[in-house]
Amino acid sequence: MTLIDNNQAGPLRTAAAVFITRVAVPLWLATGAILKILDGSPSNLPAAMVKWLGGNGLDLRFVLEFSIAVELVVVGVMVIVPGLARLAGIVMLGSFLPVLFGDVAMGASSCGCFGAVQVPTWVTLVTDLFFLISLVFLARGVESLKMTWTLPTWRVVAAGIWSVASVAVAFGLTVSPALLSDEPQSTGGVAAVGPADGFYLPEYPSWIGQNFRSLEIAGWIRDLPEDLDEGPQYVLFYRVDCEHCHELMEVYFADVLPLPTTAVAIPERTGFPDVGALPFSCGACRLAELPAGVDWFMQTPVLVRLNEGIVECAAEMTAEDPTCLDVY
Repeated sequence: MTLIDNNQAGPLRTAAAVFITRVAVPLWLATGAILKILDGSPSNLPAAMVKWLGGNGLDLRFVLEFSIAVELVVVGVMVIVPGLARLAGIVMLGSFLPVLFGDVAMGASSCGCFGAVQVPTWVTLVTDLFFLISLVFLARGVESLKMTWTLPTWRVVAAGIWSVASVAVAFGLTVSPALLSDEPQSTGGVAAVGPADGFYLPEYPSWIGQNFRSLEIAGWIRDLPEDLDEGPQYVLFYRVDCEHCHELMEVYFADVLPLPTTAVAIPERTGFPDVGALPFSCGACRLAELPAGVDWFMQTPVLVRLNEGIVECAAEMTAEDPTCLDVY
């Protein structure tokens, strides 16, 4: 005896399967796609995608636009073509699971599936698993959802038009709100606005051995001191609401500085937050900042150790694991 008879789906099961397959799942996917379009920023992509794809050099804006296009195409197929709805949903939801499990493993607070709307990763994971199991088992054998060898011409044409429109919308409406210059300036004072793509994903190993002022990011820092080429120094990147940054400053930078230190504040894309700002403990630090309007993919605090302006070490760190810090 099986819980679900694949050959004789009753009316209640059929209604539930059709609703989940052709209404609930498409609405779930469409909501995520629309919210990502409205947000228009790669900063809210799932943390796992940023690390796996962005870390390997893939353009995160393309990742955002491509993911929106795929979601919209699948939504159209699931609504317009009943025979492909179940398969399309299974493939789409199945592809989400590795990303969601990656987000859980990385401790991400939000799944990144709904743009700037913060949804706990576990909520999305449970929902996707429920929908996936429903499509695999509940919708199995439902007559109206079975694949056929032929499709009505109007469904094929409608799905094709929807797919073309989905790609156009995804790649046409998610342009960064600010067209930013990518020409860095190497002097202190006023810096260039920011990267043209609207986001910056650092590759810290590539910084080693280079003069800090020659790095792209140095050209975007406002009020960068002129004497970075003089002796050993630190450059500390932090966020005003970052608890790990506050802990690091309290332990190592609150009283006497181990070395001359420039603290560079990193804003959110919309600016520095008004809520949640923590006390700034590095009273002797020289202050600088990066511009808003950019998605800075830097997990703060980030410490850079310089010697005569040359980067000797650059890494994300915590007070418990003070990489790049000479602890005296």
